[in-house]
Amino acid sequence: MARFEDRLWTALVEQHGALLAEAPAAPLRAPAVRPRRLRRVPALVAGAATILAIVLALVIGLGSNRGASAFAVVTNSDGTVTVTIGELVGVTPADERLQQLGLPVRVVPVTAGCPTVPAQLRQAMLSPEEFRGIYQLAGGEQVASVRIDPSRIPHGDTLILRATERPGGAVALRALVIEGAAPPCLPPSPGE
Repeated sequence: MARFEDRLWTALVEQHGALLAEAPAAPLRAPAVRPRRLRRVPALVAGAATILAIVLALVIGLGSNRGASAFAVVTNSDGTVTVTIGELVGVTPADERLQQLGLPVRVVPVTAGCPTVPAQLRQAMLSPEEFRGIYQLAGGEQVASVRIDPSRIPHGDTLILRATERPGGAVALRALVIEGAAPPCLPPSPGE
């Protein structure tokens, strides 16, 4: 390597000797090499994190319940509440959400072996018009949905939405207004 450097110095002196003679005597140093800052890294990391979050949300949202939500409790601008149950696993979280909202509405699963006896439930004395004013079916074939007007439920009474599984996994909701609190479960009716 020394021979190459010697030849390079000789060629430099021959071509630029006059300029070198006029320059002040200072040691020749290689210019300082500054490391390049990678300004793109934070933007790339943020972009990758965003894409990962979107993919994760889609996988969790679509993969866990076959694309349909197990339940939804939506408060509407007119004071009504829409309860939608797509799968029986949505009964408990829907009921918990109704309790959080402080509404006298409960979603109760119909289960075989339930210790509640229908005679224990005292049905509220409502006219057919009053009963129809409290709730309205809004669902389709695969998803059970009910629109409820909590302001029409008499004080001290509870609207029970009986949740049963139909053939094929669809959920059916039937309404019942009782006096007092709701039981944790209901037995199947004859024929269910």
